[in-house]
Amino acid sequence: MKCHDARRYWDLYHDSEGDADLHFQLNEHLDNCVECAEWFHKQSRLESLVKERLTANAGEGATAVDWSRILNGAGVTPVRRARSWKMFGSLLTALAAGILLMIGLFGGFSLDGSPNLAHLSAEVHQHVSAGSLRPEFESESDIDVDRYLVNRVPFPVRCPPRKDSGFAVRGAGMCQLSNQSAAYVVGSVDHQPVSIFVLPKESLNEFPELRLILQREPMTACREGNSEMVLSVFDKNLILVIGNIDRTKLTRVLKSYGTYPHSA
Repeated sequence: MKCHDARRYWDLYHDSEGDADLHFQLNEHLDNCVECAEWFHKQSRLESLVKERLTANAGEGATAVDWSRILNGAGVTPVRRARSWKMFGSLLTALAAGILLMIGLFGGFSLDGSPNLAHLSAEVHQHVSAGSLRPEFESESDIDVDRYLVNRVPFPVRCPPRKDSGFAVRGAGMCQLSNQSAAYVVGSVDHQPVSIFVLPKESLNEFPELRLILQREPMTACREGNSEMVLSVFDKNLILVIGNIDRTKLTRVLKSYGTYPHSA
């Protein structure tokens, strides 16, 4: 059983539902997968915390709220539904509290339990900015970094952004974002650290919420902590650019990704 399949059946496992064979496979997977075992534990804790918050708020006479405003404020884009939200009133207030609690405690996961790419990439960027993570390959030459990426990365990847985008490259490497291998290019814009993460386009299957957003908008943006980020799909890659600078400058870097050919 793969990690994605195991997490799909978390609710059945948690509620002791499903057949015995499924539970045997899940237990076997959890015995051999530390990441999923930790994920299942966090999900169980989250379930308990949300239930506690719902119970606590049930008798407090909470007023109705704008659910979209709450989710947007938390950095989450809700899926639109035809059904009116007004009928849920105080229940939504309680759920909002639970969701915000979830985001605060388990920022590495999206609302559907899938990994949160924005949070994961922001963590790597913070380590790079602080100097606790040094790129595997250090160079101020975009051609040399390009050559390194082509030889190092197991999936198609394009060259770093052009210098006229304002991005000054200083290195590159590989990392893991959830179960996905990702290339990263580090550098600066206006002397502020900026990181570029490059994943295969197929990796969107690991991040279903992000996939839905990018299906509606070819380019999207969000904020994670103190960092702004912009994301898009380019050719065969999913590209994310992150930094504590103006979003328009990050967008310029993103749009210049892969716009000139590899060296011979």
